[in-house]
Amino acid sequence: MQGFNLKNRKDISYPTIIRSAIRPVPHGPDLPIPSPPDTLDNILDDLDQISHISSDSDDGYDPGTNDPELFSQSDLNDLVRDLSLPKDSAEVLGSRLKERHLLNSAVSFSWYRFREKEFVPFFTQEGDLVFCNNVLAILEMFKIMFEPEEWRPFIDSSKRCLKAVLLHNGNRYAYVPVGHSVHLKECYENIEFILNKLSYSDHKWTICGDLKVISMLLGQQSGYTTFPCFLCEWDSRDMKQHYVKQTWSIRKALIPGVKNVERQSLVDPKKILFPPLHIKLGLMKQFVKALDKKGECFKYLCEQFPGLSDAKLKEGIFVGDDIRKFLKDETFVTKMEMKEKIPGIYLNLL
Repeated sequence: MQGFNLKNRKDISYPTIIRSAIRPVPHGPDLPIPSPPDTLDNILDDLDQISHISSDSDDGYDPGTNDPELFSQSDLNDLVRDLSLPKDSAEVLGSRLKERHLLNSAVSFSWYRFREKEFVPFFTQEGDLVFCNNVLAILEMFKIMFEPEEWRPFIDSSKRCLKAVLLHNGNRYAYVPVGHSVHLKECYENIEFILNKLSYSDHKWTICGDLKVISMLLGQQSGYTTFPCFLCEWDSRDMKQHYVKQTWSIRKALIPGVKNVERQSLVDPKKILFPPLHIKLGLMKQFVKALDKKGECFKYLCEQFPGLSDAKLKEGIFVGDDIRKFLKDETFVTKMEMKEKIPGIYLNLL
């Protein structure tokens, strides 16, 4: 049991329905003290009765078999995939299974060390970037019909690498890595380089990325700018109007040198798609920060996420699994005050 200490262990609630986890209760009229038998004859009669119920020598008894079921080639491949084993570990696994005679005679595992060989021709290295030179051909290898409108590229970076993948709109297929670099950083020039190598002008995908990548794709100035939004002319400096003015004028064009636009857009703004997870993370953060920290709603939130620190709870820092748990909790809405219910309901609709 986690999340409890000496101060709050009194709040632990034990289940009262599961018989195996029931708390000790005193004997009473409804639960008398059992009395031991006077003799052992009754116990012996019960044992004889049980022995006659089933026996190994009865007709129709199937003892089963303890013979090992050998791995086929597809079974071994599935096991390697499920365990996410690299090439050397997959080969060691096959060797150990063969030593114990658990593989069919037709199963081979030495090819794991060259399992990427058939995909190497579809990738090219130029400078510090490794990219897919033929997206259509690599999808055909997996017998997937390529339709550009059914896929969207996603570009993101971490402390280790800059990567680009193709995501299927219906999540029917796994993502396809199309660009990777451990040296390039997120900047306008590198993203332009990736799009050119992926022949973005030919496919015209709807592109997905976080707000930082989107601002680079559209040639906007980085940092805390006056007009950071590419959809409207929302003024970040006009603090008095942020929670008063609901309608801002639409940004008609992204012109270099005008309203924090530095360079030419790499993609059409109509082809930009916001990632839903980033939207939910941002809305959840703003919603929790606006809650009354002494109210019942915030206290209930702290009880549901005991593993998060007080600092993260106050700042509304959650991950995707936490948000899904929060949205499925019907009790959370009942803890809200009237002014908190309206944004909470709209957040749940997302």
